[in-house]
Amino acid sequence: MAGQAEQQTIDMGTSMETEEGLAIIDNLNAVTDVLAMAGSEVKFLGTPVTTLTNVGQLAGVDVFSCPRGWFILFRVPGGPHWSVAGSDASEAVAAIDDDDLREVVRQQLLAEGLL
Repeated sequence: MAGQAEQQTIDMGTSMETEEGLAIIDNLNAVTDVLAMAGSEVKFLGTPVTTLTNVGQLAGVDVFSCPRGWFILFRVPGGPHWSVAGSDASEAVAAIDDDDLREVVRQQLLAEGLL
């Protein structure tokens, strides 16, 4: 994506000390620089690309372009949230374990011209 990455803040829906929180931080570290962490929030460098709605039981899916790849946050009502990352959008989408969810996200990103 064009443009300079800026500081973003996300709520992980869980503490950074949980397995789910650590997995989100690991995914972020793969594609960007984590700037700060406190409680359930993490700050990182990235550019918001899109937010997908109407994705199954999820509250939403936030897609970011980061300096070293793409980060996708899946917001679960009530948390904990989860994420995937990849060197580009296609690789990040391929990292989604659930076949049906992967296809829904792929189709929505295709419709927005992002894949």
